Amino acid sequence: MIEVRGLTKRYEGRTILDGISAQFGRDEVVALVGPSGGGKSTLLRCLNGLETFDAGTVQVGEHHLSPGGAKARGKEIWSIRQRVGFVFQQWHLFSHRTALGNVIEAPMHVKRQSLREATERGRELLAKVGLSNREEAYPSELSGGEQQRVAIARALAMNPEVLLMDEPTSALDPERVGALITLLARLRTEGLSMVVVTHEMRFAHALASRVLVLHGGRIIEEGPPGEVLARPQHERTRAFLGLTPSGVATASKSPPPAGESPPG
Repeated sequence: MIEVRGLTKRYEGRTILDGISAQFGRDEVVALVGPSGGGKSTLLRCLNGLETFDAGTVQVGEHHLSPGGAKARGKEIWSIRQRVGFVFQQWHLFSHRTALGNVIEAPMHVKRQSLREATERGRELLAKVGLSNREEAYPSELSGGEQQRVAIARALAMNPEVLLMDEPTSALDPERVGALITLLARLRTEGLSMVVVTHEMRFAHALASRVLVLHGGRIIEEGPPGEVLARPQHERTRAFLGLTPSGVATASKSPPPAGESPPG
């Protein structure tokens, strides 16, 4: 459903993404893993137009993104975001809105749903993520795990075909990671495709159907998690997973990690 061809992104003289090509299919959960600074979050943000890029294309269904500013690509970005949801690492909930208010905001203002229709759907989604009893709570009254589930419900309110998630486990304790895996596994069985940036290998093992390893702005290895995470072929993947010492000799055979661009 999403196809990336020759994607290149530069920032202040650094190459963040170096000609990446990849496909993300329907009914697939893809984990993007690898050392920090390898381009994972930048790639994720390019998939729905949150980041501009310098060369290559991103195709989502019949819609295309090409190099250029957001203004020039506005119509295509709008169409893509109707199909591709995004859950940010810091969630970015509206502090002055309740959990339910956060979920119904976009359907009402973007899809022009009525208050009644959006509220009914919003309550269904909060129930789906286990927050029926918290719909009137404000973000400051919610735990980190609860805020994250509100953010997921908010993304699902737009009925996306693909959900992009940036480090969804970064602020969660092990128990909450397990609860998130259970929730996302259920959404996967309901037909939701996902692309997830993660440093949590348990998460990738349990949820992903395919793993891409990024290093230095390139995909250096990909395949099923049982192969890539248990029997990696690339020496940099082995070093990242702690399966071999990350010494000078190992590092010298691979390009140094490229830095990622700041959020924006």
